[in-house]
Amino acid sequence: MVKFVVWGAGDRGHIAAEIFGSDRIVAFIDSDPQKAGKTFYDRPVIDFAYYKAHYSDYAILVSLSMGQSIVEMLDKEDIFFFEYNECPPELIGYGWKRARKYLDSLKTEETKAAVYGHTLYSVLMYEYLHHSGHECVGLIFSRALSEKRKESFGRMFPFITVKKLDEIDADTTILETIREDECDSRIHGWKTKDIYDWKRFIPEYKNPGIAEMKDRYKGKRCFIVATGPSLTVDDLEKLKQHREFCIGVNTIFKGFDKTGWRPDQYVVVDVDVMNHLGSEIRKMDVKEKFIADASIDFDYDSLTEEFYIYHSIFTKSSWERGLISDDFSEYAYNSGSVTAVSLQLAMYEGFDEIYLLGCDCSYAKTGFRHFNEPKEEEANVYGTTFDLTRYVTASEAVVNSYQKIKEYAEQKGIKIYNATRGGYLEVFERVNLDDLLQD
Repeated sequence: MVKFVVWGAGDRGHIAAEIFGSDRIVAFIDSDPQKAGKTFYDRPVIDFAYYKAHYSDYAILVSLSMGQSIVEMLDKEDIFFFEYNECPPELIGYGWKRARKYLDSLKTEETKAAVYGHTLYSVLMYEYLHHSGHECVGLIFSRALSEKRKESFGRMFPFITVKKLDEIDADTTILETIREDECDSRIHGWKTKDIYDWKRFIPEYKNPGIAEMKDRYKGKRCFIVATGPSLTVDDLEKLKQHREFCIGVNTIFKGFDKTGWRPDQYVVVDVDVMNHLGSEIRKMDVKEKFIADASIDFDYDSLTEEFYIYHSIFTKSSWERGLISDDFSEYAYNSGSVTAVSLQLAMYEGFDEIYLLGCDCSYAKTGFRHFNEPKEEEANVYGTTFDLTRYVTASEAVVNSYQKIKEYAEQKGIKIYNATRGGYLEVFERVNLDDLLQD
């Protein structure tokens, strides 16, 4: 059985242990000094230096959602690792509660197969074939894999038979364990089966209630209201006064004690919000609530009729490429921003004029700032006096996803504007909220 060390003794480490089983994990690496020397899932929490001294025989699974700096460091030091984000989204928790009921349909019936890929999922599928009585002729690397990476793989997994594509017999089924567009086009000269894209095997992902919402607001406008520090209660009151259709996100309910405004719809994708503030989401007075199937801990079965579960996809490829869903009733791409998910919903519902509000596209250096949190006296969240030294911009992947959405919207004849006061988001044309909502 393949075992590994997980980098990250947090939420993603928890998901890895629950899905793969803690018996596959020998230790966790975490830079948090408060976790050092403790255990997580009965496994030691160590630092990187200790790993190199005592655990270097095991591959590292980088579980952090945005762990690019760690990946670059490991690559530079020639330490073998897997990126969790290269697995199918279900193995990272997205849709897992529903997907696990259909695992048998994912298992190959072919007696003679080869695995195509280079990820942890590829290795686990290779292992499965051998342990389940199939004839596994070997593992095939994609062309994109560097020679250095291939050599490291061979040293880490000497028991895996690596084959070249032209060494595979025509009667062998090649199992694709990476995205199809990453595969060598030559494999289509063989029998192939895509087992990376689980959507095809899981009918529950299709939400008929959401499907009925397709284009129902064609020709209308809406506001997507985020929770950035530039948002004000007065802004919300103006939206209420003008009866604007609004989509609120994540922790928007933290400001409900200050205003009678309520969004028409609510979208949540953040697992922490779902797991820790689920009771607030449940009691929120909103007619339609869209909740991602992203948590392995949330109790979806007890949701009431105003909830619509949608399949969320968050992988390395989805946020690097800024993918956009054409059918929100089946899935939505999460590139690290609930606003991007909400834009996909709004476009699916037919809105052709969409305004962003409170979308500062930034994080406070001491943690995300919410519009309903106390603001420092010296900080002015309006215009040019916005204190830039206190904030960092959102990740490049998030900004890239906005750019892709803008291009997609333009092709569909949809206009997206940024009505946020200040902030960093410059992808969309700026408009002044006060001018927009004049009496």
